Amino acid sequence: MKSIDQAVKILKAGGVVVYPTDTAYGLAVNATNAAAVKKLYRVKGRDFNKPVHVIFPNTDWLNKIVKLNKPALILMNQFLPGPLTIVLPLKAKSQSWKLLSAGTKTMGVRLPANPMVQSLVESFGKPITTTSANISGQDTCYSVIEVKKQFIGAKIRPDFYLNGGKLRKTKPSTVVSLIKGAKILRAGPITETQVKKALS
Repeated sequence: MKSIDQAVKILKAGGVVVYPTDTAYGLAVNATNAAAVKKLYRVKGRDFNKPVHVIFPNTDWLNKIVKLNKPALILMNQFLPGPLTIVLPLKAKSQSWKLLSAGTKTMGVRLPANPMVQSLVESFGKPITTTSANISGQDTCYSVIEVKKQFIGAKIRPDFYLNGGKLRKTKPSTVVSLIKGAKILRAGPITETQVKKALS
């Protein structure tokens, strides 16, 4: 797919790509490139003390990024790909990961059930960021048109838009921390009851 190839080129060059997920539109940069990560924070107008989660391309990368545990594997088997972000201890050490984890020493990992973003991250072969494609404090966007509207007057904008059409309005992914037991940090499409049932 031409648009995926173009998006991969932009990511390799340190650019910011807008893409569809199974919830809303997201902003991707190369999660291993510190300069690209800084650019992402500037585009979004996000405070550097707020972490940003990532989408992993394969299990090799997953093992490099975070320290996996049994509950994580259970939840991944049951709910991924899907609208679930799992927060685990950060294993990766380079500067980009320190920026993305915002000093928490943890990282949220996710794999959305959307063929376009799966194709993007597989073609790119490295983890990409997953944070909603909107300016901090503004509304979540469910179409490329909505994203472009938000960035009309912005000094710094995304470099490329992967158009996956208009998405169904869905809550952002459920975020579950597995640092000390299982704790829901953000309620979303997968309920606390479903998480507890899977882990019991």
